Amino acid sequence: MRWKLLVLLSTCAALLVLTLWSVFAIAVFGSTRMMARNDWLLAGSLVIPLAVAACSAVFAYRHTARRRKTQAVLTFVLAWLFSAGLYLIASQIFPEQLIIPRTSEVRHGR
Repeated sequence: MRWKLLVLLSTCAALLVLTLWSVFAIAVFGSTRMMARNDWLLAGSLVIPLAVAACSAVFAYRHTARRRKTQAVLTFVLAWLFSAGLYLIASQIFPEQLIIPRTSEVRHGR
C-alpha cells in the first residue's frame, strides 16, 4: 500500500473540507449557530465533506496499482476522521463561529 499517498491525500482533503465548510458557514450565515436553526441546511452542509472525501478517494483509486478499492475506502475514511478531528480543534480555537449548539439550545434561542 502507498501509505504516504493515503495519509497525504486524507490530510489535504481534511484541510480543504474544514476550510470550505467553515467559509460556507461563516460567509453565508455568520456562524454555525445561525445555520443550525435550519436542520436541513446543517444536514445539507455535509455535501461538502462528502464530495471532497469522495474526490480524494477517486484520486487514490486512480493513482494506485494494487488494492485500489481498499486504498480508496481507506482514503475516504481517513479523510472523514481527519476532518472531524480538525473541526474539533478549530471549534476550540474559534468557539463563537464554529460550535454547533445542541438542539434544545437552538430551539429556546429563537
